[in-house]
Amino acid sequence: MDRRLRCLVANPLVIARIVRASYEADLGEAGGFLPGRVPLDDLPTAFQPYLWACGQLPAHYPAGSGGVRTWLEGEFARDDPAVRNAIPRLGDAERDRLMTALAVLGHTFRWDCVPPAPGRFQEQRIPLPPGIAGPWSALARSCGQPRVGTTWNLHLCNWRMTDRPGGAAYRPEELTADNVRLADNWLLPPADGHLERFSTSFVLLEARGATVLRHLVDAVEALGCRRLDDAVASLEQLHGAMKAMTIAFSSNVRRATVDPATWLELVQPTFPWSAEGEEPGRVEAGPSGSQLGTIQALDSALGVAGGSSVAQQAEAGRRYMPLPHRRFLRTLAGAGPVIRALVRQSRCEELAERFDNCIGALASFRATHQARGAQYLRNDQTGTGARASTGLTIAVDDDDPIATFKTTMAARIGETEAAALVSVGQRRGPRGEVTGPEGTVPAPPEACSRPRGQRSWRC
Repeated sequence: MDRRLRCLVANPLVIARIVRASYEADLGEAGGFLPGRVPLDDLPTAFQPYLWACGQLPAHYPAGSGGVRTWLEGEFARDDPAVRNAIPRLGDAERDRLMTALAVLGHTFRWDCVPPAPGRFQEQRIPLPPGIAGPWSALARSCGQPRVGTTWNLHLCNWRMTDRPGGAAYRPEELTADNVRLADNWLLPPADGHLERFSTSFVLLEARGATVLRHLVDAVEALGCRRLDDAVASLEQLHGAMKAMTIAFSSNVRRATVDPATWLELVQPTFPWSAEGEEPGRVEAGPSGSQLGTIQALDSALGVAGGSSVAQQAEAGRRYMPLPHRRFLRTLAGAGPVIRALVRQSRCEELAERFDNCIGALASFRATHQARGAQYLRNDQTGTGARASTGLTIAVDDDDPIATFKTTMAARIGETEAAALVSVGQRRGPRGEVTGPEGTVPAPPEACSRPRGQRSWRC
């Protein structure tokens, strides 16, 4: 344990205050990884052509309609100075709305039509029309993000509510499959419904994630303040919220709501970029589940480490997230080792069990993702590009993409389970002793046997 970490464990209130302050400042009104208000419906006059073009995409993007490239090259042949000059005057919500529109136009241009022509998979660079490339580059720099579609702008900002206008206040728990709709949809019926349900599933997951984050921060605060009862209760509430999030994900991403064949042929192709981006030599990926903030927050706070490809994708995915979200995740990453140390230091079996239950719930979410994601891959793919499941990119020419996906996800599930204080295959006895394959290890000295209502950290 390094000197800084020893200092923080000795003064855990510091961690509690830092995490609480970052949560309130960086996650804003929604208290999660969603926009603080319902995404805007409109933009200033200079940007109206982009919103209009997004509305016209369903008439051009399907393969039978001829594709979007020639049409968009005609509409946005010039990098208009009036558009560039108006970008610095945009507010945060307006910038998010414009970023979504430009990402939608950029990604549909990249593939031209769905299903994409085989030659699109071989393209190394995408020469966007000047009227899209110029503003998109300027806006991306002002947002501190790469010029490519992200989970943030193509999913988490691309929605509306049926019962209130853009810019209105909302609470995350109010968002449901009945009142959340896709704002910019580029497919014709009936495929548009599959795209909508897939995209809004990200929104609904992060909406449930807001409750997860609230209980997570409460647990960190209770641990930092050494309030034992509150820490146990917060971890129990966190466990329940994580299970609810998993159920919501399982319900929203399934064959009955998003047909795998329709998804693979018509929905998925818009999202990957799979070519060099604005930064020379860097191949951009596009949006994926690795950019979901709630899952990254849980990994950081619970101390789930590892070097699997999924873990590496999550780390790389942070550069695609808004700056405030990155700050909060960095804060939690620093707090994670301290949180684990405080749970161990408490010598409280009940607290350790609640912590391990949360680890189990996170592993269960990943197991559900593994099962759902495998449904959206198949063995008869052709081409030389890449296909993505609900959050992991697999090569199109992989001999068995389903097996590859399951194996890759299994590695991250194993890393998650390894973060438990009592490993899989072990069990606690009535006196706090741990029994496993190698025998029984006695409970630590002064192990907690907390009477009901005990609030002292020292049991």
